[in-house]
Amino acid sequence: MLARGWLVHDLTGGSATAVGWVTFASFFPFIVVGPVVGALADRLDRRLVLIYGTAFGILGAATLAAITIADVVQVWHVGVLAFLTGSAQAATVPARQALIANVVPDEDLLNAIALGGIAQHGSRVIGPLFGAAFLARYGTESVFVLSTVLLSFGLVELFRMRYRMEPVDRSGDDAGIPAAIVRIGRDLALAGRHVRADRRLLTIIGLVGVHCSFTMAFDAMMPTLAEKVGGSSGLYSSILIGLGAGALIGTLGVSQLRRDSLRGAVFLVVGLGSGAAMLVLGMASTRWAVLLGAALAGLTQASYMTMSATFVQKVVPDELRGRVMSFYIMIAAGHMAFMNLGFGRLADIVDVRLLLVVPGIVWMVVFALAGATLPEARSILRSGAFTNTAVRPVTV
Repeated sequence: MLARGWLVHDLTGGSATAVGWVTFASFFPFIVVGPVVGALADRLDRRLVLIYGTAFGILGAATLAAITIADVVQVWHVGVLAFLTGSAQAATVPARQALIANVVPDEDLLNAIALGGIAQHGSRVIGPLFGAAFLARYGTESVFVLSTVLLSFGLVELFRMRYRMEPVDRSGDDAGIPAAIVRIGRDLALAGRHVRADRRLLTIIGLVGVHCSFTMAFDAMMPTLAEKVGGSSGLYSSILIGLGAGALIGTLGVSQLRRDSLRGAVFLVVGLGSGAAMLVLGMASTRWAVLLGAALAGLTQASYMTMSATFVQKVVPDELRGRVMSFYIMIAAGHMAFMNLGFGRLADIVDVRLLLVVPGIVWMVVFALAGATLPEARSILRSGAFTNTAVRPVTV
């Protein structure tokens, strides 16, 4: 993410639109690939899905490193490879999220999801920290090589994992590719009906979509903001580190929550804080103010997403877990994809600060209204849990 964004920014002479297109290409697979893989994750061994997806991601990162080293890289190359590596991510994220609930008891679910977030957000600190040094001294190609190596370590760890999923009964399934396509379509439709029928899931996933649209779709604007404040690749890297550091602290803090009532209060704070952080980021005029805004954004947004994912995981049946989590991720990444594209285009026309402040205000208003008017949201904010547990039975 660090090197790709700066490479496109450099290749195009500072076009936020181009960065927005490449960011869109990396998120779009979560819309088209994610749900399909989520359905497969409910039928296949989730560990194997992770292995194949990670191997594909390594191939994409290695290819990007090779063409950058050969000095033949063009923006369209980066866009295509962003789509391919995004497809690998879209394949692994639903399976990984579903797998978490399979390997820990229910009472430790928030801690486990937060631990996964700590690993992810910790990489957003360490990655740009080392990547910035590599970027400044050796160029973007060195960062892509480093990414390939680190992904390879992840693949090795997956092979060492001992978990095996219970086989799914396929005795009533027809053979052949057409039948498999029909099964996937049927499985996804079933999961969609379940989400619509369960207002708890519908409320949380709907709010996640709005949250990602208005507080988390700013990747394409960060190189432009860094230049506006008077920095360059160094400040851009520092912004990413600030986001990662804040996210790391936020998820670590969330993992320590034990009482449901406290979780509700924290969810309210980080929900409103996500919007407030965008105001700080948008109104910052100095390097340190930008970094403070980035840290606050990372802290509040990562905490909000971690808690939202936990609320979903607690109420979804395991036989639907992969599909429902793929819908959750599709909504989050899909909104970020299209909004990044739009914000990137607008950032070449409108002051980037306005594109940070106004969406932050919109999100705070929407979140406050949801908490005041939607029973499921109000239940979460007041008690930290859903009070309504009656859900229409699902036939798988």
